[in-house]
Amino acid sequence: MTTDIKATEFLNHAAALQLVALPIKQRDGRLWVAVPNPLDCNIINDLQTLTGLFIEPIQAREQEIRFHIDQVYGTANIETIASQFLVEENIRKNQYQLDSTLREQLQSAPTVKLVDSLIESAILNRASDIHIEPSEHVLRIRIRLDGQLSNPQTVDTDLLPNVISRLKIMGGMNIAEKRLPQDGSFSLRYHGEQIDFRLSTLPTLYGEKAVLRLLYGQSERLSTDNLGFFPEDQETLRRMFRSPYGAVIITGPTGSGKSTTLTGFLSELNTPNVNIMTVEDPIENPIEGINHTAADPKSGFGFPRALRSILRQDPDIIMVGEIRDKETAAIAAQAAITGHLVLSTLHTNDAAGVFPRLVDMGVEPFLAAACLNGIVAQRLVRKLCENCAEDGKLTAEEARLLELPQDTAVKVPNGCGQCRGMGYSGRFAIYEYIEVNEGMRREMAGCGYVFGEVEKIMRRGSGRSMLDNGVRNVVLGRTSAAEVVRAVFRE
Repeated sequence: MTTDIKATEFLNHAAALQLVALPIKQRDGRLWVAVPNPLDCNIINDLQTLTGLFIEPIQAREQEIRFHIDQVYGTANIETIASQFLVEENIRKNQYQLDSTLREQLQSAPTVKLVDSLIESAILNRASDIHIEPSEHVLRIRIRLDGQLSNPQTVDTDLLPNVISRLKIMGGMNIAEKRLPQDGSFSLRYHGEQIDFRLSTLPTLYGEKAVLRLLYGQSERLSTDNLGFFPEDQETLRRMFRSPYGAVIITGPTGSGKSTTLTGFLSELNTPNVNIMTVEDPIENPIEGINHTAADPKSGFGFPRALRSILRQDPDIIMVGEIRDKETAAIAAQAAITGHLVLSTLHTNDAAGVFPRLVDMGVEPFLAAACLNGIVAQRLVRKLCENCAEDGKLTAEEARLLELPQDTAVKVPNGCGQCRGMGYSGRFAIYEYIEVNEGMRREMAGCGYVFGEVEKIMRRGSGRSMLDNGVRNVVLGRTSAAEVVRAVFRE
């Protein structure tokens, strides 16, 4: 569906969504509009009233129209969203700290339009991050979709100071401080959805770089049914997470979906008869009925102190956002063997690496073995677009790495309008897990906790390896061989 961007100026985004109507082109007082039912006189009359033009209806599928509305208006950037009010309110509160020239610059049309359009475009495309990067001659802007940064778009570098200042005001940061990194946050409601933003600025050679992390309403996305686990594995994982005490650790590199998986299972454990406490930095996925605590190391309220305080709050389940240091690891392990279920994340290459990592952090081997109930290691891969994936072949290298015959039937990305030409839409986890039982603990104690022997014992308690899991998803056509190779062998 090809759309003239100028035609969309006759109908704003909210009206397009409400009427399920997308302007296609405008000429000589006529506006061609895609609608599901061209014979619906009420819709045609509403469109003529709103646009003042004679409407030429074109029939199209409702699903396709809705998709293109988001895509087109995300590019056109017509609608100004709540950030306008947010900034103006903060400017009003700080009017005595801002000189009149700066106030006018922050309210100028180019600055307002750029910031608001960036935020709206990212929301419409369900991006996870916005990067604003200064260079010598241009200001480069990129968004991260399904884990991949988009091709950069550039604007006049003269806009950088005003854009950064406007973002800083939105994030409650000091606009006068340009030599040091800063962190801020704000929230917006967009078409009824609560979206939280985390803002980070960093001085670079040509000015301050800003990165916005977008955190969407989590209820649907956090369902464990949507995380990519196979049904038989999901039951085992649920058994691990429903243990009355002990520790369950989720591991993987940065950006591998650890927190999302952890919060998904935590949502299932959230019942009226349990007291669930969390300590996080920052709180990313608040859940009604769970007591969330934000760690703040700068003020002296780091993970160890927060964890000690939580233990005095009669918790049944404790979620530690990340085990980062020796003290946190020791307290979490002690809590796990004294009647609490402890859930946390850790950075290791695989599931079998969690035990030696805990010992390296200072946890006694017998305590590490006693406290562990289960370990999940995961990576994220992109999901093939169901609309355009096509039959393909493995390369010789992919066949070798995945240990598959080269003539194995697989799917490969193609690219269409529905997936923005990327061939992928969404992501899911490939994973491996270890369910630790008493027999394994006795074996570990019997081998003297020799790391090599311990890892062998732990691997015997695992299900499929991450590679096996990835290969299964390739054969089922859920993702491509290239994605599994990237996730398993290159991260």
